[in-house]
Amino acid sequence: MPLETFTIPVARQLQEVERVLATQLTSEVPLVTQVVQYIIQNGGKRLRPLLTLLSAKLSGYQGETSIKLAAAMEMIHTASLLHDDVIDDAGLRRGKSSAKAKWGNSISVLVGDFFWCKMSQIIVDHGCLRTLKVVTDTITITTEAEILEITKHSDFSIDEEVYLKIIRGKTAVLLSACCQIGGILGGVSEPFEEGLKRYGHDVGIAFQLTDDILDYESEEEKFGKHKGGDLREGKLTFPLIVALKKANLEESKIIKDALLAGRIDADKFKKVLDVIHRYDGLEEARKLARKYVERAKANLDPFKPSLEKESLLGLADYVIDRDE
Repeated sequence: MPLETFTIPVARQLQEVERVLATQLTSEVPLVTQVVQYIIQNGGKRLRPLLTLLSAKLSGYQGETSIKLAAAMEMIHTASLLHDDVIDDAGLRRGKSSAKAKWGNSISVLVGDFFWCKMSQIIVDHGCLRTLKVVTDTITITTEAEILEITKHSDFSIDEEVYLKIIRGKTAVLLSACCQIGGILGGVSEPFEEGLKRYGHDVGIAFQLTDDILDYESEEEKFGKHKGGDLREGKLTFPLIVALKKANLEESKIIKDALLAGRIDADKFKKVLDVIHRYDGLEEARKLARKYVERAKANLDPFKPSLEKESLLGLADYVIDRDE
């Protein structure tokens, strides 16, 4: 099913999120506005606002504050992407030139900071200390995970535990925060809030595992990034971890040489992919992603049936069934 299927219960609020992004992210400096508009118009799945809005509505929240907080969560995500593109030297984002490619490292980093500042204004205006703590804890964990990933660059000893720690920080913690903030807005009891928090976490792990798979299997036009990007950046993702654990010396050398090369041609990429297929690296990643999806859905069991719950359950399946 397309992502739009799951937006129906909060379609109006999602439109309002776009309005908030357009009106809140303004600057007296023309270049800032130019870069912001380029990024916002380039779109994205808006998965984080969607999770925030659905979780809030599932929790019984009926107000309008969820719209601004949903926009704030998208701002956090966008800031991290702007910074990631500099760290990874990425020229492509969502199928178009990245801000880093168009305007350079300095502008990309500073506009990322601008997104964080605007997000902070929204959170402060909201005035809820619990929400503020969730957001600051999330950004701290995300930053630490980014640094951990850099320290593990081309480290062939990375195991599943370290890998999961990195993707928890880079991806899962923000999705978890979106869902938890929805629960806080709705004033649900601790077990229900914890269920939402865990749902977001598990969906986040499944989402990143699927990204790892798509990095080897996707059509670049749909995925919006160059195929094999993680390999070129020296990132040891789950399919490679599985393959390296089982590979012989010659096969291990093929993978390690590719990770260290920085630039690889189609022939080398195919050789790495052959090793991954030989040892079911992609299939093992799919199995683990499915396991996290089932866990995510189980976390919503305490909630009574509703359109919002159905959308969240469907979203969990969507993150591993998507091709982009």
